[in-house]
Amino acid sequence: MKFVIAPDSYKGSLSAIEVAEAIAAGIGQAHERVVCPLADGGEGTTAVLGDPFNASLRILRTDIKPSGVDVPVFDLGGYPAALIESARFIGLLHPDMTSLPLRRRGSTALGRAMMDVLDHGVETLVVALGGTATHEVGIGLLTALGARFSDASGRPVTEDLDGLMAVEAADLSGLTRFAKGRLIVLCDVETPLVGPEGATRVFAPQKGLADAEIGSVEAAVERFVGFCSVLEGADGGARRSGAAGGLGFALALLGGERVSGADWIIERSGLGAALVGADWLITGEGRSDAQTLAGKLPLRAASLANSLGVRSALISGSIDPDSAPVLGRWFDRQYSAGWPDGRPATAARISEVAAGLTGDRPPD
Repeated sequence: MKFVIAPDSYKGSLSAIEVAEAIAAGIGQAHERVVCPLADGGEGTTAVLGDPFNASLRILRTDIKPSGVDVPVFDLGGYPAALIESARFIGLLHPDMTSLPLRRRGSTALGRAMMDVLDHGVETLVVALGGTATHEVGIGLLTALGARFSDASGRPVTEDLDGLMAVEAADLSGLTRFAKGRLIVLCDVETPLVGPEGATRVFAPQKGLADAEIGSVEAAVERFVGFCSVLEGADGGARRSGAAGGLGFALALLGGERVSGADWIIERSGLGAALVGADWLITGEGRSDAQTLAGKLPLRAASLANSLGVRSALISGSIDPDSAPVLGRWFDRQYSAGWPDGRPATAARISEVAAGLTGDRPPD
């Protein structure tokens, strides 16, 4: 049998490459295995970039404390493009974020990284959103790129959620726009910024926002959208505008083109060609739930496999029981790789589960 192995990372646990290697080990050498670790614009996007783009990859080092961050530069339609993974600057696990409460986290470091890349002469940026720790609609990023926000007294606000709550005036005339180059925004979710299904209600509580604060933060977000309404792209109800705590909205103000990160990576990864003649696609992520159904990598990969008549299996760190019946519309089999005693998934456990797909033995 032929197995195409194309998982996302298990956030905070195993990289997509490590998950793919564990699955391949479980399948064994008696079967054909095509390993294609992927990402959807969230954590780990930079790590998998080498496979789809290695023919043209080079490294640019940004001047971000304490020792800089490497940014890969690759050829995109004849032009050099830099991939900036937001999680590497303001990610949920970044020490500069974990040491602060949500209200004091900002996206300034991401904006400075973008400016640094532009200063190095690379005018096309691919910004991967996902796995970020902020929920300030990009006020820090926009400030780094030339915007000015002030409070009722005319003083500059802080570049974080507290600052967003205090904004009473905005000067967007100095914003950097991508007139000559391109700004492509890889979004890992379809969520809008505002509304009942908006980012404040769906994602902010996961980052530390208390239920009692949702109403006031949502009001501040809507007010901020109004301040930005003079610019094209200021649509808080648009798909993907709520990605990464509103960075999807902020980057649209700069002329950014929001796309599905999963589809963008899949299109360039060779996954479609790899699936020709395959018996199984195996994909997965750290946790599969309702967010998976909103266009995460495993769903997009399974949709492609289904269109080619290839069966698909989901091996994730955990699977939400309430979402499993709907996931069953795309996946022929679903497995949680968490240990039966409640321990999180490990490479050994993933291999054990994957072995069951060969028919040699079923997973526990």
